[in-house]
Parts: sequence; C-alpha cells; structure tokens
Amino acid sequence: MGKEKNWDFGYRSFYPELETMKKFRKNGIDTFTFMVSNTANSLGEASTKYPPVWVWKNTYELDVFDRQIGDILAVIPDARLICYIDLNTPHWWTRYLGAFNARYDSYYDLGKITPSELWRRDTIAYMQALLSHAENNYSKNIVAYVISCGGGTEWHDRCRGEESPYRLAAYQRWMADKGKPVPRDIPPRSIREYGRYGFDFSTPSNSFGYWAGFDESDLDKACKPDAGGLFRVPETDRKALDYWQFCNEQIAETIELFLKKAREVIRPIAELGTVYGYITEVGEYMLASSGHLAYEKLCESPYPDFFVAPISYCDRETGGGSGSQTAVGTIHLHGKQMLNSVDCKTYTANRKIGRFSTIPSSGAWLNWPDDTSVVAGIKREMAHSLINRTSLWYFDMWGGFWESDAAMDTFKLVKRIWDEQTSHASAEVSEILMVVNPGNVYYINDMHPNAHRFHRPFRLLLNHIGAPHLICSFNDLLLMDLNRFKMIIFCHPFELPEVKQEILEKYVLNKQRRIIWAYGPGIINEGKWEPENVEKICGTPFGTPGVNRSDMGEWNSIYIHDPEALKAEDLREIAGDAGCHIYCSELRPVYANNRLVAVHTGIAETLHMNFPKAYGKITELFSRQEYFNSNKIDITTSGPDTLIFLCEDTESETTKI
Repeated sequence: MGKEKNWDFGYRSFYPELETMKKFRKNGIDTFTFMVSNTANSLGEASTKYPPVWVWKNTYELDVFDRQIGDILAVIPDARLICYIDLNTPHWWTRYLGAFNARYDSYYDLGKITPSELWRRDTIAYMQALLSHAENNYSKNIVAYVISCGGGTEWHDRCRGEESPYRLAAYQRWMADKGKPVPRDIPPRSIREYGRYGFDFSTPSNSFGYWAGFDESDLDKACKPDAGGLFRVPETDRKALDYWQFCNEQIAETIELFLKKAREVIRPIAELGTVYGYITEVGEYMLASSGHLAYEKLCESPYPDFFVAPISYCDRETGGGSGSQTAVGTIHLHGKQMLNSVDCKTYTANRKIGRFSTIPSSGAWLNWPDDTSVVAGIKREMAHSLINRTSLWYFDMWGGFWESDAAMDTFKLVKRIWDEQTSHASAEVSEILMVVNPGNVYYINDMHPNAHRFHRPFRLLLNHIGAPHLICSFNDLLLMDLNRFKMIIFCHPFELPEVKQEILEKYVLNKQRRIIWAYGPGIINEGKWEPENVEKICGTPFGTPGVNRSDMGEWNSIYIHDPEALKAEDLREIAGDAGCHIYCSELRPVYANNRLVAVHTGIAETLHMNFPKAYGKITELFSRQEYFNSNKIDITTSGPDTLIFLCEDTESETTKI
C-alpha cells in the first residue's frame, strides 16, 4: 500500500446522466463515479435511478449492478470508474424482525446499529458479494471503491447519541477496556447534550445552525436542545466526555472494519476510500455527536487510500475561498489522498428530485447563479486541487449542474491544464498553519449554536488574506517540518497538559513566530475550568476582547477571545508582521506551491500580484499571457474569475514526476 495514490479529476452523479458524461469524456475527463444504493435519500426518494441490489437475506440482484455499469460502458467504453457503495440498510432489513429496538435504519441511527454483530455480518456479506462480482467482471474499468454509510452517505451519526442494546453493550466493553467503572446505562440526554461556561453572550441559532435555511414550520421546536453552556469539563462532565469519545471511536472502528473486509476481496491496485473527518468548518450537531472526530485513527490505518469530503459549505460562493471540510495536512502527512467533492448548486441544476419533492432555487441551494460564476468556480476548484495535490470530482448530483455550454467549454480548458501540470513535481510553500485538535473538540458542546466558533472563523478568514495556508492536527506537530511556518493558529487549545506544552516549547514557540490562540489556551487545567491559567500560557488574561499581542521572548503571542470578531484585515496584518509572504494586494483567496500560484475574485477589479521572487517567465495558464523577469504583475478582471500562474526560472523547477 506504499504506492503513489491516484490523483484524479472526475465526474460524479447520483443519476445515469449519460449524455452529460459523454460530453465530459469528449472534453478529456475519463473518471466517473457511480453510486450503488439500496435505500432512500434525505427526501425519501430513491438515491439512484436503479432498483436495489440487496433485496432479501443473502439475496442480491447483481444484474442491476451489471445494468448500471453497462449503461456507462455502452457510451464510454474506456471509463475509469469509481464505485461509491452506500451500505445503508435496505427498508426490508430494518422492518424484518425490527420491533423492540432489534434493528435500526443506519441512515439516521448509525451509532445505534454499527455495534450490532447481526448488522455487521449481513452488511459485510452484501458488500463482499458486490465487490467480488465487480472485481470478477469489471476490474478493467474500476479503479477505486468508496465505502459509505450513515447520514448523507458520509458516515454521519445523526441520532444525537441515542441508546440501543448494541451501543450500550459496546460502551460497557469500551469502558471496561479503559479500566473505568462499567455503567449500567449511557449518559442521559440531560448530561450528554449539556454544557457549561462559554462566551459572555449568546448567539441564537442562525445561518450557521444546522436547521438554518429550512422552513421553521417543518420543524418541531421540541427537537432543538436546551444546550446550556458551550463547554464540557472533566471535573463535572466526565461521563459525557467518555461517552462521546466512545461514539466517535466506534464509528471509526466500524469504517476500518469495512475497509479491511473490502480489501480482502479486491485487487491490491484498486484503491479504497471513505467519507470522514469533517472538522475545519462544521459546528452545531456536527462535531462530537456526528462521529467524525476519530479521523486520526483512520489516517493511521493501512486500509484507506483516500478520504472524500465536500468543499466548504460556507465559502463556496463566487468570491469564496473553498477548501476541504477535513484537515488535509493530516491526511497527506499519513500518505493518504484527499478527494474534494465539488457539489456547488448551479443555476442550471435539476431541482425536481421526485414526483412531488423539489429543492429550493435560492439561498444555500444556489451557489453559482450564472455562467460567469460557474466558469470562475470550475476554474477555482481545479486550481485549488491542482496546487494542493488533491483529487476532485465535479458532482452533478441530480443532473443539470453542468448543463451550460460555458461550463463544458471550461471543463475542456481546465482538464488540459490539469493534464499538463500534474506531471510535474511540486512542493508546499505555505507559511501559515492552522491547527485543529480533535481531542479538545470533545470539550465543545456541539448542541450549542456557537460550536463552530473556534475553527470556522479562522478557516474562512485564512481563505481571504491573499496568502496560502495549510490545516493540520495537533499531533502532526511531532511529524512535520515546521521551519517554514511563521504564523501558527491554535483553534482548540483548551487543554494543554504538560506533555503538549513540552511539544509546543520544543517545536513551536520559537523563531519569533506569531502564535494565535483562540478563546482560552489551557483554560481546562488538570480537569478543572481555570480561566486564570490562560494568562500563564499566552500572556493575556482570559476574556480580553480584541487582538492582544504579547512579546514572549523567542515568540510572539496573540490572544483572540472570540475568533468570530476577528476581521480578515486583522489576520492579514498579523501574517505580514510575521514575515509571511502576501501574494495579492486585496483580500482574495490565493493558493500557491513552488510552481503555481492562483487567485480568485468575485468582482471586476485590478489586482496587484506580488510573487516571492523574480521569475524568468510567469505564464497565466488560462489566457496564456506571459510576463518576463518580474515578481510583480497587475491583472484586471471583467468580473468573477480565477487565474493561475506558472512560475518558471530554471529547468529544475519543472522537473517531471
């Protein structure tokens, strides 16, 4: 499994959009993802246009699978296929002997059923039968499989930690293995959904909340928790902390089991992926209770080759900076690949999902409202993945997303550039590091609408300061070469025990770096809530508003009590003071490696680009405009656009891989 991972540019749809797929193939795209599902989506409609394969106990209608692949190969015989397998329970399985909490629907009750040996046995048997059939008949075309389940087929647990006989038994075993008292029951909702402390103010559920954008008349107000405060503390909330850690590890262990069982029946060269590890942006309902916080365990596992996640939910519109829901630095550091799912809703997208069900055509359901934004967005996503060496697919969810001639012309252009540039070696150059800490995220009560407030603001601001950045996890600090980083942001520094402080002192707190701390570094100390400990670590008393700088000798401390109150101008100024190279004169998304620099804008404007050094030749790859012997150029856009620059000096800088 030490081979170089696939670096893919592809297309995906829930539906057999065969005419669109033919157009993509004509434009040079040869990788197509199709989904095999036995159940319904979140609207209650069939997830695909094909009947279920898993129809009864040990009964699989594999001819349905044959028909699905056959339809694709009939129009694209040379297609490289990624098979996305939805393992969610068929309706018949959930109903058969399902009374009295014997069976559950994995789509919304994932954590209640994953510990069930019956569910595991039946689901593994189906998965292996499907994989064996695929391998025996379509190995010429299938290059990878994505193993998925749970909410959104993204391994989300959406039952808010509810109990089942299987979950209770597994939790009791987990506690025993940890040498802790074995409980008679799981923590009740009043414990596991309750927090303490928090900001000095309360923000109601708003555009950042999980239910935002939906008609309030469709929601029973009783479903919204009285979350109390924003934090859990070991001294008073140990039961909840233990339980949520168990829940997340249970999901990760289940994914690893299925990947292991999949590997038993597929070729060594076929890759395995999964959808997991959302942490950089999600908040309410989507942190500890969603089950994604044990992603480091999967990164360390030999079984996954790549991870899949949608691009930013909050910064995907025209002018936004995009980026992954995951800590891509962590994924790459462990030798895995990242695949970005570009599921932006365009003005041409099909919105009629069933006979009666439709999706809205405004707000969060319309990201790119015209051809100009579609073109700029397609170019942005290619540039982002190319420069950061991640795979991507353009998701045509229910069809029609890429219907316009402008979109198709752009795909032809970006794929040509992709093919030209992916054959060259490149290296990371970002000088800004954002550090997430999944272990400390358990302290955040994600039933609270402010649960996002420690990582999302930094993530969004970093997208708009005119310089590239990297996101990693705290444990990566021991594995990374940190020499190039001049500004490091700690999003979740709530608990910093002695061993972590030693890591910081040895590897981080030196070289006159700017170290930014969110909210309360070390505020949880020896299991207790100790606001007075914050000043000892960062030099500023807890709760001090604004941007607070302290000279700590070998490093500079910057304390930000509320990251959401920070502005992009503030962060850009700090980065500049740290000596980070700022590429763009305006607050725009910039992606860069040692060969390529890209900038995205949502408006017509003139941008002054400043490169790290003078290059013999700089070529803007979309227009083929060339600039010679300079490190500064001006570019003028007529509206939303993305530009990508190839920076060349010597032959060694364009060495092929």
